[in-house]
Amino acid sequence: MEFKQLEAFVAVVEYNSFSEAARRLYLTQPTISAHIRSLETELNSRLIIRTTKKLTVTARGYQLYDCAVQMLNMRNNLVDEFAGTKKKIIDIGVSTIPSSYLLPELLSAFGRQVENIYFHSWQSDSAGAIQRVLDGSVDLSLTGQKAEEETCCFLPFCHDSLVIATPVNDHFLKLKSRGAAFRDFLDESFILRETGSGTRKEMDRFLERHGISSSDLNVVVRMNDLESIKKSIVNGLGISILSARSALDLEKTRQILLFPLEESAHTRTFYIVYSKNRILKPHVKQFIHFVRDYYKDS
Repeated sequence: MEFKQLEAFVAVVEYNSFSEAARRLYLTQPTISAHIRSLETELNSRLIIRTTKKLTVTARGYQLYDCAVQMLNMRNNLVDEFAGTKKKIIDIGVSTIPSSYLLPELLSAFGRQVENIYFHSWQSDSAGAIQRVLDGSVDLSLTGQKAEEETCCFLPFCHDSLVIATPVNDHFLKLKSRGAAFRDFLDESFILRETGSGTRKEMDRFLERHGISSSDLNVVVRMNDLESIKKSIVNGLGISILSARSALDLEKTRQILLFPLEESAHTRTFYIVYSKNRILKPHVKQFIHFVRDYYKDS
């Protein structure tokens, strides 16, 4: 039994994938398979049952996993003691709003409490961030929407509201002074987010409850980039429905006006997403607990 074999086995269990274990360990998939077969032969036990559609860890496999993790941790601690500190890395997927307006303050606050944990982040829309959890390329994701994925956990950690963002001109200043309902904006030119974003999904739900389709709106442009949408609003191209957190910076500098939607500003939720099939490392669990506690009073 060799450490490389145990590392391969632990990686397959944690990532629930031979191919992802190979990628993370910079090995070929046949090499990973050979390490697992060698362990099963030596231990005379079936550790992992793999079919074309599913990977299942046996009871004996989980027993070995617990022992293997302890052995590898002991080995790593010895190496760290004599050769320096080993970095703990968290791979995180982030959708647009969390990436720009939540993650910076989260990482700054977390870094003040916990040392020697490093982050690799990948930004996409919410659908893309959830897909990264499903394919095992990240430890967790922060998203603006849930999905019907039985293998994923969605933990709410932060709330936000949707608002109508408009240019600053006489027309909208008058609406602001007298108060305006959503139907007062239906004839305006709209700038819409892409379909994969959490903001767009929440907007569609809001419209549906009011018996309105996005096709009923006067859409002048659809954009994937949130910053481009905000700049287009400032320059008078049209109005849009945005996350309040994403627009507060421009409202404070009087570059745009914000109008709350009805229904208590239509509260939306952001989620921590991770796979039920992945065994989370202690420092990943620590970060998840931190994120949930950070916004609990907000």
